[in-house]
Amino acid sequence: MAQGRAIYATCMGCHSPERHRTGPQHCGLIGRKAGSAVGFDYSLAMQQSDIIWTKKTLDDFLTAPLRVIPGTKMAIAGISNKVDRANLISYLISLNQDAKCQYKEIP
Repeated sequence: MAQGRAIYATCMGCHSPERHRTGPQHCGLIGRKAGSAVGFDYSLAMQQSDIIWTKKTLDDFLTAPLRVIPGTKMAIAGISNKVDRANLISYLISLNQDAKCQYKEIP
């Protein structure tokens, strides 16, 4: 988990587990529909993507965000290292288990 947390630290310029920043919060990400966290101004492309965040969809998106969701506001080219992506995804999954994890989805 420490490796995933270290990789996530590079994401914290835009993201936070508990609250929205330039990017949406990641608490409760797994199982959530893309573009559905209440209170964040998502791109239309993200809102209309019909993606549910799973290990597979996150891996695809983190590999090449603009290929998976053309028009996303995600400002990185992607994470090419498969092990880094897997560690990051494991960390994101762990956020769902945190007692402080509270989020709301747009119905």
